[in-house]
Amino acid sequence: MKTTTTRVLGVLALAISMPALAGAQARVGVATTVVGPVTVTRAATSPAPLKFRDDVMLNDRVATGDQAFARMLLGGKAIVTAREHSIVTITEAPGVSTIDLASGRISVAVEKSRMRPGEVVEIKTPNAVSGIRGTIVVAEVSGDTSTITVLRGLVDVYRRDPATGKAVGRATALRARESVTVKAGLLPARPRTISTEQARRLSTDFTAPVHAVSPVETIVADEMSRATDLAGGPTSNVAKSAMSGTATTAPSSTTPTTPTGSSSLAPPPTLATPTTSLSQPVLSPTSPVSVPILSQPVQKILQPVTPILSPLLK
Repeated sequence: MKTTTTRVLGVLALAISMPALAGAQARVGVATTVVGPVTVTRAATSPAPLKFRDDVMLNDRVATGDQAFARMLLGGKAIVTAREHSIVTITEAPGVSTIDLASGRISVAVEKSRMRPGEVVEIKTPNAVSGIRGTIVVAEVSGDTSTITVLRGLVDVYRRDPATGKAVGRATALRARESVTVKAGLLPARPRTISTEQARRLSTDFTAPVHAVSPVETIVADEMSRATDLAGGPTSNVAKSAMSGTATTAPSSTTPTTPTGSSSLAPPPTLATPTTSLSQPVLSPTSPVSVPILSQPVQKILQPVTPILSPLLK
């Protein structure tokens, strides 16, 4: 009798814990760019390297090391970019996706058209809460100081109650090229304006100095499909163009080599002139090229989401 009771209690405990475990492991996004040492910590696991195209799960804790850079696409509606020495945790509740920044610097760009009515993306720092929709925001945390800067859109910034973690008090409204610093629990009533050059530098800070790794049409398709399912609507024309786009590539090297052991040089082979099209221009090896951080299909879908991928202010 005692053994049977123990087994029943064990089964009940497992059944109760399974929904929480499933929620903790729900997929919320994907890593689209990883440079340098970046780790991810999941429930009851040790930190593991985060790699390109890895899934980002609910409650994941992502940490960047020295000279590291990570970019994540969340649900086809938001891009989170973390610079070096940053610690970010992704959580979700009904109608609210939360990006919790414990330390470091991140930018968050949200595509308003991909969000459902009433849905909000929050940025939380140790002492501030910002609710954003269709906005580009840079958040920085250093010690007990949080700085929120808006590059595009409108944001309301609140103090964060250290006991409950919720927004409290009156909000300070920020518009494009405005910033506010929260220190020791004090939130200024009025923001300060930053210059166009300061905004440009912030945008540059969140553009990784790397070449495209490989086409990621599948990533975009998966994320846009997930966002469409959540919104209950058809895939947008922008998403369709991204899924069907073709990445532009530079011509490969054609330098002839000499076979080992040959006493004479063979004549160089005749090379066919590559054909070009408007959609796939062939770049001269000597011409200056501004290499995008992501492949062309990703730029098509993310360009309206965030000018952080291209020069922000002209």
